[in-house]
Amino acid sequence: MALLTDADKKNIQHIWAKLFENPEENGKTIVIRLFTDYPETKAYFKTIPTEGNLQEDPLVRFHGRRVMVALNQVTENLDNWKQACRILDRLAVKHKNVHQVPSVNFQSMFQVILNVCKELLGNEFSTEVSLSWVKLFSLLSEQINASYMSTSKS
Repeated sequence: MALLTDADKKNIQHIWAKLFENPEENGKTIVIRLFTDYPETKAYFKTIPTEGNLQEDPLVRFHGRRVMVALNQVTENLDNWKQACRILDRLAVKHKNVHQVPSVNFQSMFQVILNVCKELLGNEFSTEVSLSWVKLFSLLSEQINASYMSTSKS
């Protein structure tokens, strides 16, 4: 497991502070972009619309905020990896057992977040910063996949 350096954590937290200034709007953008870039993921969203005027839909906005809050909990615990893993484990168990979402969908979400960061932040989302985020998402994917492997459907 490639651990995050202090510079990585600083890069992640700096960018995250900007994204989390508007969690509903940025979360909504991420969810809509997930549906656009990875239309196969729509099948796993049973309680929110995946077609129509998603920009104005309060359920899309609400789920986007949930995505942002979950990622915020992880970024707040970069120095407490055990706690971050507990957060990810709960998320993985729910997505696997309740929603039947394949773990690969998390990688799709992570790629969307990287793309949205590039678009929203431009040059501020430099190669160095992007690599810190890629490293974080690699760690998150490892933990989520381990959680998927260690849990059986209840």
